[in-house]
Amino acid sequence: MGFIQSFFLGIFGALVALFLEVIFLVFLAPPSSTAESITGEFNSIGLFFFLAILAEEFSKYILIHKFSSKKNNSGNIILSSLFFGIGFSMLEIFLVYWNYQNGMNFDLIGIAGIIVIHISTAILIGYSAGKNSANFTNGLFFGFIPAFLVHLAYNLLKVSGPTHQKELVIALLVFLISTDIFLLFKPFFPRNIEKI
Repeated sequence: MGFIQSFFLGIFGALVALFLEVIFLVFLAPPSSTAESITGEFNSIGLFFFLAILAEEFSKYILIHKFSSKKNNSGNIILSSLFFGIGFSMLEIFLVYWNYQNGMNFDLIGIAGIIVIHISTAILIGYSAGKNSANFTNGLFFGFIPAFLVHLAYNLLKVSGPTHQKELVIALLVFLISTDIFLLFKPFFPRNIEKI
């Protein structure tokens, strides 16, 4: 799959996740909910918090696994996943920017976090899909679950507000960027690099 197609598939994946999140909100919100109480669901740790992450990572997993074939080499799948993650994050950034236009605070670390977390989880899922292309269950265990946990850790750091929240988020993002760089360039390393 081409990189431009992967980018637009990422946007489609974000739309699928957004659709699932809206369905979750419809069924989880009490009938007497106001717009403010529904907005509060996005910033609190509750059932919707976990379901939203689940929807995002599962839509990534299904689409990346479905559209990466055995014919693609690992490097191509990982690069396609990179563009998938960029597309996915661009839709979320658009929605954040839309809210910024409507009075929300603009958070540069938050924007960088959105980009890095969605690229990282897409690359992690793509790497797993490349290694486990014939086995959906192994890909689920080694791709989806770690991506869900990384995304969960990031969102918990953003919402919980520990004393050194900004430093912890930056440290996590630097770690994820380093991991992404390694996974992107791993197909170009010699096969016997593990023996070093």
